[in-house]
Amino acid sequence: MPAGRRSQSLSGPNAQRIRRIPVQVTIRPFRPEDLDGLFVLDYRCYAPAYRFGYQQLLLTMQQTDVTALVIEGERKGDIVGGLIVRGNGTARQAAVVSLMVEPDFRRMGLGKRLLDWVVGFARRSGWEAVVVPLECDNAGGAAFLGAQGFTDTGTAQPYFASPEAGTLWRLPVEEAEEPDA
Repeated sequence: MPAGRRSQSLSGPNAQRIRRIPVQVTIRPFRPEDLDGLFVLDYRCYAPAYRFGYQQLLLTMQQTDVTALVIEGERKGDIVGGLIVRGNGTARQAAVVSLMVEPDFRRMGLGKRLLDWVVGFARRSGWEAVVVPLECDNAGGAAFLGAQGFTDTGTAQPYFASPEAGTLWRLPVEEAEEPDA
């Protein structure tokens, strides 16, 4: 199979739930013409309480401290993943605003590749950590972040009204593994 292509297996107890999807993707910087695709992806990935409104997403993407990547699928223009990061030089950390992977493209390493990028971004910026706000009812997200070395700080502010709603997960850059080449 060519480099960059993976497919999910159809064996085992999850055979009914897993589709075989060959994946050839490109991770690249966000471009203004990606806004509609990123908005649709946000809608497909998040519960209503956590979704961006279109105007809110537009305003976020226009801020000077925001960096974003998209994962473009095999068909040019299909956005199957995205990462929005706010750099905070004062706090010396990269704050993930949104990390999303199209449900059909999960468990293929795409989220890890996006997190590897943001850790490298923080490292190149001379910052100390990467932080990710996560809703308390997102067990899959907690397992994913824990497997990447993040720890739950137990702190809610400024992202959630209370720790019962969600907390901030943190990975010190010095503790982060170097991504595979």
